[in-house]
Amino acid sequence: MAVPSFSKADIHLMHVFSTVVEAKGFSNAQIILNVSASTISRQIADLETRLGMRLCYRGRRGFRLTDKGAIVYSAARTLFSALDQFGETVNETRGKLVGKLALAVIDNWVLNDNALIHNALSEFVQAAPDVSIELHSLAPDDIETAVQDGYVSLGIGVFHNHKPGLLYEELGQEKIGLYVGRGNPLFDVHRGDRADKLLKQANFAKRAYLNEERVAPISQGITSNAVAHQIEGIAMLILTGKYVGYLPQSLANVWLQRGQMRSVCNGKHDLGSEIKLVRKRGEDPNLVVSTFMDCLRAQN
Repeated sequence: MAVPSFSKADIHLMHVFSTVVEAKGFSNAQIILNVSASTISRQIADLETRLGMRLCYRGRRGFRLTDKGAIVYSAARTLFSALDQFGETVNETRGKLVGKLALAVIDNWVLNDNALIHNALSEFVQAAPDVSIELHSLAPDDIETAVQDGYVSLGIGVFHNHKPGLLYEELGQEKIGLYVGRGNPLFDVHRGDRADKLLKQANFAKRAYLNEERVAPISQGITSNAVAHQIEGIAMLILTGKYVGYLPQSLANVWLQRGQMRSVCNGKHDLGSEIKLVRKRGEDPNLVVSTFMDCLRAQN
């Protein structure tokens, strides 16, 4: 007869049986189990019925196992040993970070030496060496979409138009400058009325995901016939010498040092931009995600 899958009750009966065997009888076992001998006898009978075999003899001649009972007892010891090992593994794992961390970070942030992500990732990897990391570099609107769709757990970027299904937390500030490339009339004019006049006549390179007229008032009224979806695209347009546009100062420094770009009006129109952490509303972060969030916050 095939034995059905074990239940919690079956495991309890096996525990009673093993205790009786190790106590060498019902009398000693009732002290350990804190139940009467009659209760133990009934539980052993229930187990024998469940397994379809006689496990032991009990009576005037004392307690002793049948041959089949000895086999079942040996199997029970293996079972409880496995359960103990399971418990030890769970206890070890409870405080251990395992799984995957999926992040989306604003494009070109790697060039910012002050970016929080560098040290935060370093601390996280040290704290959670067994966690696999999946890192995406995306434009802000793509980051929000990835978080909403559950493609990533967390996003880091510049978000000016908050979406209702997401939670935003400020992490810090990034400096944004208005730049012009060599060959543009503004390149050699640093201040004064002439600079203001040339700026009004300039072509402005817009970012597709950002309402710059709202966050950068200087862009209002400036002609624009070019849109870029990533920061690299804005930089390319500025380098043509035909456009002005906003770039993170950390990125623009590459071309400033080469003499290929210059700050418009000596930084008069530069801005501060908030870097924010975004996650899905209504979802509690798991241990891996919350640990990384703590690493990020610790950088402030």
